[in-house]
Amino acid sequence: MQQNSITSLGRAELAQKYFPFIQPQSAWIKLKSLLAEYPDLAHLAKLKRRTYLPSEVNIIYQRLGRP
Repeated sequence: MQQNSITSLGRAELAQKYFPFIQPQSAWIKLKSLLAEYPDLAHLAKLKRRTYLPSEVNIIYQRLGRP
C-alpha cells in the first residue's frame, strides 16, 4: 500500500527530509556519508543523477527508516 505512494525524489529533497534543520547542500553531504556506511546503499551515494527513482527511495526507506 505505502509503496504505491512513494515517488521519485531529488537527492537534496530526500536529504532535507532526513536533516530538515540544515542547508540542502549540507543535508546532502550528510545523507551521502550515511548511505556510504551501508554496503547495500553505497552505490546510491555515487550516482551521477540528481533524482532517486521510486524503487531507490523505497530501498532507502527500508534500510534507514522513513524520515
